[in-house]
Amino acid sequence: MRRVILLVLSCSTFFSISHSHASQLQPQTGHWRSQHQVLVNGQDILQQMKTLQQQMLAAVPAEQRALVAGMMPKKDLTSAQECLTAAEVALLQTPEQWLSRAKKDLPRCQLQLTGSTSNSVSVKGQCQDQGGYTGSLQGTVTLKTPQWMQMNMQGTGQYKMPLPGQAQNGDVKFTLSSDSRWQSANCPAGMR
Repeated sequence: MRRVILLVLSCSTFFSISHSHASQLQPQTGHWRSQHQVLVNGQDILQQMKTLQQQMLAAVPAEQRALVAGMMPKKDLTSAQECLTAAEVALLQTPEQWLSRAKKDLPRCQLQLTGSTSNSVSVKGQCQDQGGYTGSLQGTVTLKTPQWMQMNMQGTGQYKMPLPGQAQNGDVKFTLSSDSRWQSANCPAGMR
C-alpha cells in the first residue's frame, strides 16, 4: 500500500508543479492519511480478507485464539499514512522526474502519462510481476484541494494468488480507489 500512497502523492505533486495556471494547486507537505478500496471483479477484496480472518479466529478454540491472532497480520490494508516532505516535492519538478519516481515506486510496471489538467494526471501502463499482478493499469489522480486528493485506477490481468471470482483463465478486473486527506503539517515520530 505504501507504493499506492507514493503514487498518489507523486501524481499530485507532478501536476501541481508542471502546470503554470493561476489557480495552481499544490499538496501540502506533512502527514497524510488515505482510505483504500480494492474491488476484484466487483468484490471488495480487502473486506473479504478481513472477514476471512475473523471467521478463522472464531473457528479456533478460545484457549488458542490469542496465539493465532498474534500470528495474523495486524495492519489494516484499507487505510495508510504517509509523510510528504518538502524534499520529496523538490525532487518532482518535471514530468520526467515524476515518471522516474513512479517507476521506482512501481518497479514492475511500465507507465506513461496519457493526459493532465491543472489538477489531475492520467496514466496507463503494463505490469509484469510474477509474484503479484500482471496486466494493464490505467487511471487518474485528482488533487481536489491542497489537502485532499483522490485516485481511481483500473486494470485487467492476472494475480499469482487465486482470487474470488477469478475467471478460468486467471483474468481479473480490478478497481483501486483511494481518498487521501492531509492531517497536519507535522508527521508523527518515526513516520516516513
